[in-house]
Amino acid sequence: MSPQGQSQKSPFPVFIATTIVIFFLALSAADSVGFIPDYLDQTEGDLFATPAARQASADALSISQLPTTTDLVNPMIPTALPVRISIPAIDLDLAVQNPATRDILALDELLKKGPARYVDSAKLGPKGNMIIFAHSSHLPIVHNQMYRAFNRIPDLQAGDTITIEGDDGKSYLYSVVDVHKADANEDKIDLSPEKGTRLTLVTCDTLTSKSSRFILTADFVGTIDS
Repeated sequence: MSPQGQSQKSPFPVFIATTIVIFFLALSAADSVGFIPDYLDQTEGDLFATPAARQASADALSISQLPTTTDLVNPMIPTALPVRISIPAIDLDLAVQNPATRDILALDELLKKGPARYVDSAKLGPKGNMIIFAHSSHLPIVHNQMYRAFNRIPDLQAGDTITIEGDDGKSYLYSVVDVHKADANEDKIDLSPEKGTRLTLVTCDTLTSKSSRFILTADFVGTIDS
């Protein structure tokens, strides 16, 4: 058969196939070196997207990258127990006890050693009312000076500073709001946290009656490292 009778193959399909192979080889190589951008949702970018579409994709954030509620931790407010009370205005500087008992007779015995925090009142740190109580006595002769621990609490004025040292190594500062009289048989002290972080000092008013008390209230100001 003559060369004229044979059908000649066109080189164009071969060229197209070669071009496609080269394109995908180049695309694979570019992806391997990070040339093709990956967006925040971990899908490959569209090489043929318009610049505006690419910018919109780059500015988007995948919801899957946002933390779920299980990823978030509710930080617990650190608490501390009072170990010392200092009131410069009346030269008071005493250790504070933290008994676990609510028994009146047991607490009365403990107060012979100095001020004490009431077990059901707030600790240092969270909102609530911390109650610290101590003896007062105006007898001319007192052998145990802890009977006079809070003698001068009624002398304090609004704005005077009270410092409570905690067992966490911090000092908690309070500012006196007022000092008033109360009757142990009628009045109550609010321990709820709704009124903020505060301090209440309680002592006897031995010059009036057996049920009479002096109540000092103070608002929390802040903390400093001891």
